[in-house]
Amino acid sequence: MIGKQTKGRGFRKLLDYLESREDAKLIGGNMTGRNARELAREFKLSRQLNSDADRVVYHVSLSAAKGDKLNDEKWSEIGDRYMKEMGFDANQFVIFRHHNTDDDHIHIAASRIRMDTGLLVHDSWDYVRSEKVLRQIEIDYNLVQVQGSREKLQRTPSTGQIRRIIREQSEYDTGKRDTPPERTIKEQLQQRIDRASVDHPQMPILIWRLQLAGISVRTGFTRNGKSKGISYQKDGQAFSGTQLGAAYTFPGLQKHLGVDYQPERDDARIEQLLNNPVEQPVESQQLINAIAEDKAQTLATDKPKLTPDLGAELYKYYSADLQNLLVTDLDKEIAMKALLDNQPAQDVEKIILASPAGWTHDEAKALVLIANKRLASNKQQEQSKPPWSPPAEDESLRPVLQNYLTQKRGLTNFLVEPLQRQGLGYIDQQRRVVFIKRDLNGEKSGALVWDTARLDNRCTEYPENSVSSSCWFHFKLGGELDDKIERVYLCSSPIDALTMAEIDRNAHKGQPLVRTMYMAVDDPDNLPFELLKNISRIGLAFNNDDLGNEAAQVVIEKLPQAKRIAPKGQSWNEVFVRERQQQQEILEQKQRKRGFSR
Repeated sequence: MIGKQTKGRGFRKLLDYLESREDAKLIGGNMTGRNARELAREFKLSRQLNSDADRVVYHVSLSAAKGDKLNDEKWSEIGDRYMKEMGFDANQFVIFRHHNTDDDHIHIAASRIRMDTGLLVHDSWDYVRSEKVLRQIEIDYNLVQVQGSREKLQRTPSTGQIRRIIREQSEYDTGKRDTPPERTIKEQLQQRIDRASVDHPQMPILIWRLQLAGISVRTGFTRNGKSKGISYQKDGQAFSGTQLGAAYTFPGLQKHLGVDYQPERDDARIEQLLNNPVEQPVESQQLINAIAEDKAQTLATDKPKLTPDLGAELYKYYSADLQNLLVTDLDKEIAMKALLDNQPAQDVEKIILASPAGWTHDEAKALVLIANKRLASNKQQEQSKPPWSPPAEDESLRPVLQNYLTQKRGLTNFLVEPLQRQGLGYIDQQRRVVFIKRDLNGEKSGALVWDTARLDNRCTEYPENSVSSSCWFHFKLGGELDDKIERVYLCSSPIDALTMAEIDRNAHKGQPLVRTMYMAVDDPDNLPFELLKNISRIGLAFNNDDLGNEAAQVVIEKLPQAKRIAPKGQSWNEVFVRERQQQQEILEQKQRKRGFSR
């Protein structure tokens, strides 16, 4: 049985396709809808639980081997089991059966948003997990054991190579050869690439790891930025990605091996690595070994002895995305990144010695020791921290908050109702206004407490078990739900983020034309840079005070494309409410004049 997984943004097109096949039949799932329209409407229920989540559509096809005969009931049972073991035990899903190809197969369309928590099902290692689940299903249901997709993605050795291996094995078995047959260069390359990509690294990191393993990598791009391909060379023999197999082409590395590639982030770093490849002495070349730790595989590499030149190259590599830091802080961050990448402490010291600060050996050793202690402290704090829980809501006060936000703060129910329905804004049992912070996947992991008497509308951190370093108060409007974010407004407080959304809606007669995120950033040094650095339109709608101006300056230094948008008052809500009152007064004056003239 072969499984193929994809993720997308829109349910309706997928459902229309699944239903439109001539022999399509809805055979299972946990939904009540009986056609594409009804099912798409029903999937909106989970979408409402996490409207900010991206790529929430999960689609998998399961194909049986030609020798297997399965009826609708058995297919439905297998589909149910597959979804449960893949972690979709509290998710909406529907199963269609198709016979439009030679192989009997089913399609499963599901929402990645859990109905019990509103969070996304984790997709780490989903291709590996799928293979394991399917192999066990084949055993339990007495089905034909098929070759896994990973094996099919690898090109097999040629007939001549196979004959050589058989001959050398026979010679080794009879004592005519001292060593067992070596793997072909092609197989060695496949194995090295598999090991180097085991933790789904960024593309530059994969290339760097292969270079450290003695493999030369070459790739090129067309004028519009699309990859021309990728090739690998070892021991004087070169192979294109296609020659190694579909998983080793440039797009195959991303699709099948999970390598993370983002052109804006990676292209310059890739070019630097290709123009200045990391080389190691021949006598110190080592294999890259994959090890298992804490039930998750991570990469461990037997590192070569670092030469001064290699230390300087690694220093440049680790400092590539670190900006505007004092040299001491910069080198501490570089040391932490190198340690996190499983570099031995003595090698990290040599990397730090390449710093322009000119550290002595003792000073470099001290910096690495500080970085190591900080990492250990961070890990200990993370492990000892209990699961985060928000302050409990006083549901009887929902009308009070709704009235205050609409009557006193000028917001419309268009924003206030989903804010309260999704539990992102409420009054707790201590009668405090609470705004919930979430990570970019929509998981709630922090909170802000707002004192409505504050003129600047800023909040204080809710202290109990907060994970403030990776979450923010944010929401999206405009465009289509499946669109990528094209604009971002950063604000000093949640109330101002909501205000900017109202101003944006008024300017565009209901909704902004493109997908826009509105975010409250209580700490300008804590921003989702991986998201923001690829967005060209960033408005800094911070308060018009010293803190707001300082925050804007910090962000512009890190994100030069950002533009300062200062209110003509202390906060944007102050300006918004004042202008709204002025418009109301003008309207009332006109109404009085009309009454007097009559």
